[in-house]
Amino acid sequence: MSRLPLLAILVAVAAAPARGAPPPAAPRVSARAYTAYLRGRLAEQQSDWRSALDSYRAAVLADPSGPALRVSLAEARARTGDLPGAETEARKAIELDPAGPAAAEAWLILGKTATIARRPADAERALRSAVEAQTALAARAPPGQAAVDPDPFRLLAQARLDAGDGPGAEAVLGELARFLPAEGAGALRDLGRVLADQKQLDRAAVLYRRAVAIERRDTEAWRRLAELEESRRRYEEARKAWEGLVRQDPDDPEGLVALGRLSLRSGNSDAARAYFGQAVHVAPHEVEVRMRVAFAWLDARRPADAIMVVDEGLRTSVDGRLLYARGLALREERRWVEAAAAFGAVASGDPDLDVAAIAARASVLAQSGKAAAGLSLLDAALAERPGDARLVTARAHVLERAGRASEAVSYLQEQLRLQPRNERLLFSLGVAQDRAGDRPGAIATMRRLIEESPDNADAMNFVGYSLAEKGERLDEAEVLVTRALEIEPDNGSFLDSLGWIQFRRGDAAGAVVTLEKAEALSGPEPTILEHLGDAYRRTRRDADAARAWRRAIQALDDGAEADVPEQRAAIEKKLRELPGGDVRPARR
Repeated sequence: MSRLPLLAILVAVAAAPARGAPPPAAPRVSARAYTAYLRGRLAEQQSDWRSALDSYRAAVLADPSGPALRVSLAEARARTGDLPGAETEARKAIELDPAGPAAAEAWLILGKTATIARRPADAERALRSAVEAQTALAARAPPGQAAVDPDPFRLLAQARLDAGDGPGAEAVLGELARFLPAEGAGALRDLGRVLADQKQLDRAAVLYRRAVAIERRDTEAWRRLAELEESRRRYEEARKAWEGLVRQDPDDPEGLVALGRLSLRSGNSDAARAYFGQAVHVAPHEVEVRMRVAFAWLDARRPADAIMVVDEGLRTSVDGRLLYARGLALREERRWVEAAAAFGAVASGDPDLDVAAIAARASVLAQSGKAAAGLSLLDAALAERPGDARLVTARAHVLERAGRASEAVSYLQEQLRLQPRNERLLFSLGVAQDRAGDRPGAIATMRRLIEESPDNADAMNFVGYSLAEKGERLDEAEVLVTRALEIEPDNGSFLDSLGWIQFRRGDAAGAVVTLEKAEALSGPEPTILEHLGDAYRRTRRDADAARAWRRAIQALDDGAEADVPEQRAAIEKKLRELPGGDVRPARR
C-alpha cells in the first residue's frame, strides 16, 4: 500500500487535531457545559485523555444540543479506543449542525475511524464529505478569513492513492492548494516522492514542477526535482531546478555544489570554481563540502583542482577525510609516493575511513614497486580486523601486482570458505583467476556472483567483456553489458566493453562513437585507448589510430596498469604496422 510521506493516517489514535488546523472556537453552550468543556480542554492539553473524556461527557450531559461538544467527546472516545462511540458522537454532531464547522470536524473523525477500522469505502465517503464541508465554509467566509483544515484534503488524497487513483489524489491536493498554497504545494511534493519511489518518474516531475509553481519558496520541491532530473541525465532541466533552489536559498551548499558539478559537465570550469567557492564559503560544515567539491573535480578528471581544494582546507584543519581525498587525487596523478604518504597520515578515528586509507595505501605502495611493504601493512591491519573484506581484497590485489596471482587465488578461496556469500570477495576472486590465466574459472566465478546478486554491474560487465574478447556469444555479451550500463550509464569501462562488442560484430563506426565516449569518461586508460585505436584503424583513420595508441603507451609509461603483460609490445607492433608509423608515445 502506498503512503504519502508525512501524511500517514493515524495508527494508534484517531481524530488528532491537525498541526495546521485552526484552534477550536468556544462553543455557544450553557455555563455549566462550558465549564466542563474547559476542564476537558485542559486535560487534553496535558494528554490526559481519560479525564478529558469524563469532562466532555459531563459537558454533553449539561447541553446535549451542542455540536462542538459532541465533536470533542467523539475525539476523546477515539483517543481512548472507543471507535464505535466516537462514530456515534460524530454522527450526532452532524445531525445537530449539518452545514457548520462541527460537521466538517465530525466528518473528518468518521473518515479517520473508518480508515483505522479498514473500511476504505466509508473512509473515502466521510473524507469527501469533510472536504466538501470545508470548501463550503471557505466559500461563505470573508476573503482571506477562511480557516481551512488541511487534514481532510490530505487524508482523502491518501485514500485515493491507496485505491490506485493517483490523478484523483492529485486533484484533491490541487484543491487544497487553492485554499492553502504552501500546504497544497507540500502535499503535491510528497505525492511526487511517492510516485518517484514507484518509478513513475515523468509524473513525479510534473508534480514537483506544479509544487514549485504554487509555492516558489518550497526548496525541498526544487531539490527533489533537480535530483530527479539529474538522475535521468536531463542535465539542462536539472540545472534549471538547482538554480530555482539557489534563487530561494542562495546559501544552500548542496545546490551550489550541484551547479558547480553541472558546470564542469558542460565544460565551464570558471563557473564551476565560482559555485564551488561560494559553497565552501557558506557551508556550516566546511570539510564535508570540500570533500564533495574534491570528488566533483575527481569525477571530471581534474585531480590537480581536487588537490587545490583539499590543500586549502588542510591549512586550517588536518582532517582525515581531506587527507584521504588528497591521496585519491595524487593516485589519479600517479604520484604514488605522495599518495602513500597522504593515505598514511589518515588517522580519523572513523574505522571505515581508516581501513579504506590502509587499503589504498597498500595499493599505491604496490604501484610504486613496494609490494612487500604493502603486504606488511595489510597483514598488520588484518591481525586487528580479521576477515575484513576491504583488507582481504586489497591484499589479493597487492599479490597480483607482485606477480603472485595464483597465490592471490588461493588466499581468496580460503577467505571465501569463511565468507562464502561475500560479493566483494567473489568479484576479487574472479579478477585474480583471470590474472592467473584461468579465464574459464574467472567467468564461472562471475556467473555465480550474478546468480547471487543479479544487479552486480561489475560482474555482468566482466562476463560480457570476456565473451567479447573471445568473440563468442556476442548476443549474450551485449545483453550483459547493456544491463550493466543501465545501472551505471556513465561508467567508462562498461562503455569500453560495449564498444568492443560492436567492434567484434564488425560495426567499427559504431565502436568509434562508443569508445570515444568511454575515453572521455575514463581518461587515459591503456585498454580503452588501444580499443579506440583499433576502431580508428578499421575505419581508415590511421592518424587518429596512431594518436590513440601513442597515448596508450604514454599511459602505461606513467604507471597505468596493463590489461595483459604484453600489452605495450602489442600496441607498439600495431604502430609499426602503420604507414610511416613509429612507437614514440605522444602526450595529449
